Amino acid sequence: MPPFYLHFFVIGAQKCATSWLYYCLRDHPRIRVPQHKIEYGYLGGKTFHEKGEAWYFNRFPQSSGEPVNGEVAVDYMLDPTVPEQLPPYTRDPKFIALLRHPVERMISAYYWSVRRSQLPNRPLAEGLAPFLQQAPGFPERCANRYFDELVRRGFYGEHLETYLRFFEPSRVMVVLYDEVRQAPHEVIRRVYRHIGVDDDFMPPSLHTKPKKNTYNKAIVAFERLSKGRELRRIADLAHRVLARLQAKQKGPPLPPDVHARLVELFRPHISHTQKVLRSLPPANRPADIDLIKLWN
Repeated sequence: MPPFYLHFFVIGAQKCATSWLYYCLRDHPRIRVPQHKIEYGYLGGKTFHEKGEAWYFNRFPQSSGEPVNGEVAVDYMLDPTVPEQLPPYTRDPKFIALLRHPVERMISAYYWSVRRSQLPNRPLAEGLAPFLQQAPGFPERCANRYFDELVRRGFYGEHLETYLRFFEPSRVMVVLYDEVRQAPHEVIRRVYRHIGVDDDFMPPSLHTKPKKNTYNKAIVAFERLSKGRELRRIADLAHRVLARLQAKQKGPPLPPDVHARLVELFRPHISHTQKVLRSLPPANRPADIDLIKLWN
């Protein structure tokens, strides 16, 4: 038996404001989440099985009373083996997924992987060019894990259905990245309500902006060469400062024909996601679920 049960999981997706949501959840006096957000440390994953239950539960701070326990890790959405492993550690769990235009998510993730030296430091259009040769739906798998995940993390409908095979639709809430940017207060109130805590609480982190890449070549090059944690922290801070100074930047341009082609390739997954959203209770889905139009 675990030392305590988990009541909710923020399951992803990557580069969709999950860090923002983590801090807003951590701010709430009733909610307990791990002291640090570790993507690979998710319940049921490889690291969990290697390090054990004690390691996992020791990541949570001590708490008095009866906290509402939960976790935030984007790899929950990517790993299809997780849902069936959760029941021994949960009681009536709730799930929250944040989704973003799959092409925009892909671009942001591409630069994140370049910054982490997981992918070659190539111009955006050149780096994404191999995907343009695929058929709609991206049926081919890539040998490089990080390259493969650039597209697979955008198969939102497929990932959500994995959870819906094990849990009722009423337990799953979906929020769009655009909603976080446009109305963060309403988003966090909906999330608190879904979890079952006081939704009048105003988290100090509410107006913290979701992380942004600056696409600065010099900082990217420095970060790729940085070996120590402190140097990486300095590089990350520089990215954040530049992002604030260049608040209106939209990232490096992607040729319109390339962007349109990627949207066409993602369209089967966009349609699938739209269908899955329709299966959720109205209170648990975005106000606008016409994703074909929204993400055109």
